[in-house]
Amino acid sequence: MKTKERVKAGIKRIYEKPIFLLIPLLYVIVLGFITHRELGILKILFLKYTFIFMIIVLALVGICFIVKIIGTPIKSKKIEKALLNIGFIDNSGDSPMLLSQKKSKNGTILEFYSKMIPLSEYEKHKEKIETALNLKIISISRGKDVRHVIIKAINSLTGNEDIIYWNDKYLSEKDFELVLGESYFEIESIDITVTPHILIGGGTGSGKSKLLKLILIESIKKGAKIFLADFKGGIDYPSVWHKQCKIITEQKELDSQLSIILETMEERRHMLVESETPNIKEYNEKTDSNLPRIIIACDEIAEVLDKTGLNKNEKELVNKIESKMSTIARQGRAFGIHLIFATQRPDSEILKGQIKNNISYRVCGRADKILSQIILDTPECANIISPNDQGMFLTNTGVLFKSYYIEDNCL
Repeated sequence: MKTKERVKAGIKRIYEKPIFLLIPLLYVIVLGFITHRELGILKILFLKYTFIFMIIVLALVGICFIVKIIGTPIKSKKIEKALLNIGFIDNSGDSPMLLSQKKSKNGTILEFYSKMIPLSEYEKHKEKIETALNLKIISISRGKDVRHVIIKAINSLTGNEDIIYWNDKYLSEKDFELVLGESYFEIESIDITVTPHILIGGGTGSGKSKLLKLILIESIKKGAKIFLADFKGGIDYPSVWHKQCKIITEQKELDSQLSIILETMEERRHMLVESETPNIKEYNEKTDSNLPRIIIACDEIAEVLDKTGLNKNEKELVNKIESKMSTIARQGRAFGIHLIFATQRPDSEILKGQIKNNISYRVCGRADKILSQIILDTPECANIISPNDQGMFLTNTGVLFKSYYIEDNCL
């Protein structure tokens, strides 16, 4: 079984890097040269056929052996022994087999195979595996089937200390894909046509407001209409922002604007029904229209929805705002209406379950375990992002990335 998996891994590696094909080809060429020379010497027909048969067998066995070697990572024995030493084994006493080890940007991607060790066991023994391999595991996921497991890891916890400045060349050409930053393995982005709403959490100075600005600037450059609720008086948003989007600083104004947006949503609903299209993207393509996406953003959602110390009328106003946001969270995707919230204290009393449950893309910057649990449903953010890291975020899908740094003048 191990040989079979190694051969498969070797074939995969040859497919990814065709230059490795030269090794078995060279082996076949050498065998062909030997065969041609020896057949000229042999005179008995039976001996010739016997020799040809032996050469064919030797070629097949040799090619399998070469492909197996190609599919065996250099450090496989060392890594498999390290897992064996910590007792991470199956019922037969075998540790998982390392099929591949790849460097990707600043991280390492390891693919393991085991016939009897499920994904849950890798997660259960995560800390032991980290210690044995001297790596920090970022994510553990299923490979092509339940017997293959992919581990993404980095060499340290400190993250990327370098600032990655935004450049408009990073702007995605896809309809409404927003590029957020760089992980240890790839570019991190979100397509809000698929995942319509975003929640950004993090402690003070974690970089969440910068990430929110990055998302909004990209959205503006893509033609979206932005409504930004900032109940701190708009001091974090200089005049250039007021020219590019609607800054809302009072609850009554926000409530009024949300009512108008809900009316727009109903208008768009009728338009989609009449045009027999399921969403705004297909509507624009079919009718050659250019209906803009609408984004309602809040720099600190707790300032908007917190009812602590409010009188009856003020609470009723907040309830109306909350209800309208809930409607948008549930139905906004098809009509191109999106919610993007940033906060450092989204407890259950501030961000109701109906809203939070409809925000499927969540990221958290530097935070304690409680805030990480609230944002991501796991305290892992507090363990992975160090207190000195700014602009590092962990997603609810387990991706750790460094956000691009953007200045207001990029507008």
